[in-house]
Amino acid sequence: MKNRTKFTGIIVIRAIIMVVLVIGLGLAGCATYVPIQSVRSPTIDTSGIQRLGIKAFENHAGGSAGSQIAQYLSDKTKQEIMTQGAGHFTIISPDDPNVEGVFTGTLRNINSKDDRTQTSYKDKDGNTRTIVTYSRTVTVDFQYSVVSSRTKMEIGVVTKQDTATSTSSESSGLTDVVTLAKRAVDRQLRNFSRDIIPTIVSTNVKLMDETSSDKVIKDRMKMTKELVKGRQYDEAIRQYDDIGSPAAKANANILRQAIESAASAEAEMAELMSDTGGLIEKATEGVINSINANLPAGTTIILMKTQTAHTSLLDNAMNKIEEKLVAGKNIKLVDRQNQSLINAEVQYQMSGNVSDDSYVSIGQQLGAQYIVLCWIIGDMSERRLNIRVLNLETAQIVDQKNFEI
Repeated sequence: MKNRTKFTGIIVIRAIIMVVLVIGLGLAGCATYVPIQSVRSPTIDTSGIQRLGIKAFENHAGGSAGSQIAQYLSDKTKQEIMTQGAGHFTIISPDDPNVEGVFTGTLRNINSKDDRTQTSYKDKDGNTRTIVTYSRTVTVDFQYSVVSSRTKMEIGVVTKQDTATSTSSESSGLTDVVTLAKRAVDRQLRNFSRDIIPTIVSTNVKLMDETSSDKVIKDRMKMTKELVKGRQYDEAIRQYDDIGSPAAKANANILRQAIESAASAEAEMAELMSDTGGLIEKATEGVINSINANLPAGTTIILMKTQTAHTSLLDNAMNKIEEKLVAGKNIKLVDRQNQSLINAEVQYQMSGNVSDDSYVSIGQQLGAQYIVLCWIIGDMSERRLNIRVLNLETAQIVDQKNFEI
């Protein structure tokens, strides 16, 4: 098994890249920015960790507030790991003999301080008025790490501290300590996923403005900038090359760099999610073997995902299945970018309860003989990739299996 294991699927990566592109282009008012993509390594090097255990935060702060905040930290970080880390980690018990690393945390301190300040001033009639302000400041200090099961050593430690404040004209109007502590925790956990999984980040580069007084060139540069805003990078590059001014040449190079960086980031993330010999690889191999064993050579099939809570992990697995089927050349595959198939997947996932007959109908419309439905159920060590193979002529189930993932 490679050291780098199970990250978000390629389709999700592409979606992230596109979202960042859109955000980047909307920055700084009228100025047009183009994001240059790169992959940011996590703060804690989890590259060798596939099966992760999660322990609750220890409460070293003591007291009732400490107990509540330690539990809050445990719940928040676990939820983030199970959602943002889906496709990266398989969550198992920290006591499982197969665990490769254990996420652990400590609430180190909660400090609460109440103050009362008094300010006097003269009103318009010359009378002295006094304003009393009450304030409460809560500081939370916590840390978390991942411990290697092999070495029993921490492979990274992250320490966080933040403060939240409440003010009021009455002491009874101050926000309670636990609520303020939760606000401080929330601020510090906004980018929690960056500490344990790699992410795609961008540096926004501003397109150059045309300095030529030539009205034709200025108009063409303005029109080409609209192409950039519409994410039509290839056409924009052609227009910039044709215009040929210094600004146009510079902008064409920026766009080429943006395209190249996006492809490079996607390739790097794809490499990071490779887990030859791991659970995804074994599960997808099992699916391929099942398809080849049960369907005639040359058959046209549809791979289709159904409703699941593990979207990114399922996309990852289906990408691998598709790649293996195409490489094997025994089975013909309806392109999963087919708009009718995409629309059907979205419609069926939104509707929730869909019969096999509905899937048979879309399969027949796309000219396939079989449809392979894929979905994931369960959590932690109970998570399974399920497939159901339907004969589109008879509507009969040809095969149904599940695989650990």
